[in-house]
Amino acid sequence: MTPTFIPIRLTLAEICVAALTEAADAIDAAHDMAAFVTALDSNHRLWLALREVGMAADRDSEFAILRSSSHGHGLSDATVSALAGLNRRLAAELAANGDVARICTRVRLAYRERGHGGFVAWLLNEIHSKDRLGAVFAPAAAGRVGAPLRAATASV
Repeated sequence: MTPTFIPIRLTLAEICVAALTEAADAIDAAHDMAAFVTALDSNHRLWLALREVGMAADRDSEFAILRSSSHGHGLSDATVSALAGLNRRLAAELAANGDVARICTRVRLAYRERGHGGFVAWLLNEIHSKDRLGAVFAPAAAGRVGAPLRAATASV
């Protein structure tokens, strides 16, 4: 008999918290140029996604995107620290007074349940998936009805 379990359901904010924390940790842990460039590239892709789904202020996302796209050229230690700090600050805001470490643990468990490929790639995919689901199932009162809902209501 296979054990049954309740799948972990994550919010977009929880996934973003884990992604921001993971990116900050990768930037802080990079001790050679290859790891540093990889961390910056992941951070760059993350902030593009955060801006796309509306989870980050324009000013913050512009700073993070611009600095992360430099591949490390001309970045001071202070700028690198500011990038990691910005990630951690936004993660704490999105956690809404929740325990960031606990949220990250939940997200890691969800990844173990259904993740494929690398953790960072999975996080980015989940961010885009949650955003697409939100667009489809947004309430009509918000003035945004997804195409499948529009088609379903038109045929009734």
